Amino acid sequence: MSRRPVLRLPFLRFTHVLVGCFALAGLAACSSGANVGAMTVSVAPDQIVADNSPIRKAIAVGTVTGGQENNPMLASKVSNGNFKTALENSLALSVLKGDAGAPYMLDAKLVTLEQPLMGFDMTVTSTVEYTLLTTGKSDPVMHETVVAPYTAKIGEAFLGVERLRLANEGSIRENIKEIVARLIKASQPGGALAGPAPAKTAMAR
Repeated sequence: MSRRPVLRLPFLRFTHVLVGCFALAGLAACSSGANVGAMTVSVAPDQIVADNSPIRKAIAVGTVTGGQENNPMLASKVSNGNFKTALENSLALSVLKGDAGAPYMLDAKLVTLEQPLMGFDMTVTSTVEYTLLTTGKSDPVMHETVVAPYTAKIGEAFLGVERLRLANEGSIRENIKEIVARLIKASQPGGALAGPAPAKTAMAR
């Protein structure tokens, strides 16, 4: 009976080393940036504005800042260009997106993208400031801060760098989903966008 503890200790050490190797293998792989399609919101019936909505095809995306270009040797990032395209695509699916002369311009600033250093289930939280302006004017019609966490579980991807990318994409997707919902809500009676949309302009920022 005295031999069992002696046999267990090397086994436990081997298990810890094995787990550590898997974690390091996940971190050692090259990272890829967040994908546009994975950040685009899948539209639901309640996220499509009605034909008579004051914001139907009335919002163009202006500047998107705060993102970073991906470095394969570092943690996965979200680029401004991909974030902007995902935002535009999401607005288009909800029939909110207008052309360059649309009455409203929506700017987005990625304030923070909180990422874990490592882990099995990885949670990323994005904080984005959205500013909706009447095109050609500087006073905001709406200013919203959206905080959106998303967890990518180990079953979704073996490599840690891939799970981190999935968590990035999910967090931005949830963030965009929330701002779309707030825009639609603001277009309802009593909301900031309930009145007739300003006239379109040929000028775009």
